[in-house]
Amino acid sequence: MVSEQLSSDAAICVSSSAAAIWCGQFDQLRSAYRDRSVAPLRKLSVDLIRTYQHINEVWNFVIQLVYYATKKRRTIQRKAESALVKKGRGLFNDGYDDENFDYIIRQGDQLLDRYVIDSLIGKGSFGQVAKAYDSKEKCYVALKVIKNKKPFLNQAQIEVRLLELMNRHDAASKYYIVKLKSDFMWKNHLCLVFELLSYNLYDLLRNTNFRGVSLNLTRKFAQQLCKALLFLSAPELQIIHCDLKPENILLCNPKRSAIKVIDFGSSCQLGQRIYQYIQSRFYRSPEVLLGIAYDMAIDMWSLGCILVEMHTGEPLFSGANEFDQMMKIIEVLGLPPNELLENAPRVEKYFDRLPDRTFVCKRSKDGKRYREAGSRRVHDILGVDHGGPGGRRTGEPGHTVGDYLKFKDLILRMLDYDPKTRITPYYALQHHFFKKTVDEGTNTSPDLIEAIVRSQDSRMIVSSDSCKVGEVARPEFNPEVSSAKENRQFFGFAACSNNSSSSANNYVPVIGTQSTSRLDCDRGKSLLFPYYYFYHLAIIIVYLICAFYVTFVCFLSYETFNVPM
Repeated sequence: MVSEQLSSDAAICVSSSAAAIWCGQFDQLRSAYRDRSVAPLRKLSVDLIRTYQHINEVWNFVIQLVYYATKKRRTIQRKAESALVKKGRGLFNDGYDDENFDYIIRQGDQLLDRYVIDSLIGKGSFGQVAKAYDSKEKCYVALKVIKNKKPFLNQAQIEVRLLELMNRHDAASKYYIVKLKSDFMWKNHLCLVFELLSYNLYDLLRNTNFRGVSLNLTRKFAQQLCKALLFLSAPELQIIHCDLKPENILLCNPKRSAIKVIDFGSSCQLGQRIYQYIQSRFYRSPEVLLGIAYDMAIDMWSLGCILVEMHTGEPLFSGANEFDQMMKIIEVLGLPPNELLENAPRVEKYFDRLPDRTFVCKRSKDGKRYREAGSRRVHDILGVDHGGPGGRRTGEPGHTVGDYLKFKDLILRMLDYDPKTRITPYYALQHHFFKKTVDEGTNTSPDLIEAIVRSQDSRMIVSSDSCKVGEVARPEFNPEVSSAKENRQFFGFAACSNNSSSSANNYVPVIGTQSTSRLDCDRGKSLLFPYYYFYHLAIIIVYLICAFYVTFVCFLSYETFNVPM
């Protein structure tokens, strides 16, 4: 009995000591928990800013870990790909060409002991464009290397012939056409040497988050492009570009508004048309869609689409295919005239002919429904009565209702269904939309104008001052942008140039930066800065008010009940 009592007492002592130890630890934990400096209530009130700073530090550390891990993986991948190129794993042309018959371009390679490859600028269906240093002229150039395939070589030879013809008639570079310096054969590849230009107009739009540039800058671009088309339509040239689009219009200098037209790889002269399927879809004219014989007027249609896109930031007609493209044009401009459809070879692809010899649109094979013909208006897309597209230009100089009415009138004349009555470059330059823009040292030759006017007398041109606005109902609709960017290909020489143009003293924003220029047109991301700033300022104010309120309540609780914070 005595032993059992002793063992029981020992057990009680052990349990008591354990309980005492546990209680002591609990008191320490409780005292630590009730420490004011680490109390949750204090951290969420008085020390709220420090708490968020700590969270930001942890989160930034995690982001940096992920960022550098991804960067390291990509660097390893690039080195592996670069190693393959350095090893020269060519499949064709004695190892000089890859599987696409493109010449394997290596940094530092020297062509003709003159052109040193600096970097690859872009790739396209024709081949590649590289930035190279001309050791003879001591300047950088754009080197266009054509694929080692017969069809591409033949078309490139036509491009060289047309470029040489244009350069001979424009030795002073007054008409905004890219200058071909020379051409040569290298390892069975035809190489074209161009002056190095800057970014293309699509890059410019992307820099504005596809919000568009101002009407003032759009006017400057339009005037230069009309002069370029005027030059191409000269009787001794009569060249059809066939692929006019923002990607093929490049800035001469990233800080200037001077531009040049590039990529004559699909071009031809009037009477020497080679291809039936031409022009990028978004900028394809109705006569090309319908299979009708085309002339220089198709470039004017493309220009009308480009100008609207430059100001609104979105393609005017963003068709997913040719049928969709035609239906979107009809939504804006209404049905084409019967005279145009009567003899169109491909009219049955888009329209059904009724017994009364009129036409109605076919139904889409995928069941897609379209708006009523002419139900969307250019007037609404341009925001004539509402301060521009989306009201973004409200109150800005040069964006009055009168300015927009002039712009709309010019666009409607460029988008005339009938190529015979579509406005020509000469009469476009006489339009009152350009009255605000003075010529900046690039006067069009009077002899050229006189010759062009004589050659165009048979095209039934009506002066813009004598035409009635809206002779044909041409309402327009705002294109869907979801698939707008999917069908684009890069064909330009998108590399920076140090050359400045003296023919245009108009600044445009530097691509890739958020700094604004002296021109009021391209604020891009800087337009969002005030909203971004005030948004975060409002959040900080709300946090401070909440912290003050919580602190005040806790202070009253502490004074009344002596409850530690």
